[in-house]
Amino acid sequence: MKHSGLRFLILLSALALGSMTGLAADPATDQEIFNQAKILMFDLNWEGAREMLQRLIRDFPRSGLVPQAYFHSAHCLRMQRKPEEALRAYDQFLQKYPNEPFFAGEARQAAVELAATLFEQGKTGYRGRLAAALGDAKKEVRYFAAIRCSSLKDRELNSKCVPILKEILARETQQELVNYASLALLRIDPDALAPAEARKVEKEPQRRGSDGRMFHLRIYEGGESTAPKVELDFPVSLAQLAIMALDEPTKAEIRKKGVDIDNIWESLNRHGSANILTIRSGNNILKLWIQ
Repeated sequence: MKHSGLRFLILLSALALGSMTGLAADPATDQEIFNQAKILMFDLNWEGAREMLQRLIRDFPRSGLVPQAYFHSAHCLRMQRKPEEALRAYDQFLQKYPNEPFFAGEARQAAVELAATLFEQGKTGYRGRLAAALGDAKKEVRYFAAIRCSSLKDRELNSKCVPILKEILARETQQELVNYASLALLRIDPDALAPAEARKVEKEPQRRGSDGRMFHLRIYEGGESTAPKVELDFPVSLAQLAIMALDEPTKAEIRKKGVDIDNIWESLNRHGSANILTIRSGNNILKLWIQ
């Protein structure tokens, strides 16, 4: 059975709570129902888990587990690839429990992600939802929305992202967040990523990839005698995002040079460590290497 180890641990927890009898038959208490829902989630039975969670909400409306039941019910819908239903369910959770201490932040980010996904599917009615997230008073929502919306093909939304991403670079110290903001700015407008901001991207040896290597990207405009327009260095674990941030014309030029941009790691590995893969397009030069 899938996740047998996790299932065993849950069953032991249920036993400690005195609910083994309920699990073996029909759950009767709020805790027993919640335990059964967790088991079904670990088994990826999202519909079954959601039915149990809805039963808990219906039969035990005063239970302290009800907020979690609302949140996990929304998650089940998301995992079932029902984005509109899931978004409504997250909204319902946030309307009822806006200050819930453990899941409210995750629910807000999930709502932004779902709205962005729906927008990408052509449902432009969610554009206003994304614009509102970019103006949210909670910086966690605002930051997440800016990074996510940087990948959308909407210039007005992209322009709203730029000051927020610069805010991250100016104020935040969490390096992973700074890295993602830098990549988002690179995706929208390389000119917005000033050299001083670009250098804030992680370079410390202890934060390198698991194999100790770093991914390097340089873009020159006007030849190599000029300073790089973009100069970024990332742990290998974040390098794929840098590749994704390249615009389509640059990717097309790379493909013309015989490099499979969608499987760039094989190309770079063939060049060997520290050997530079150079792509020229007129006076513009793109250099990629791992070291």
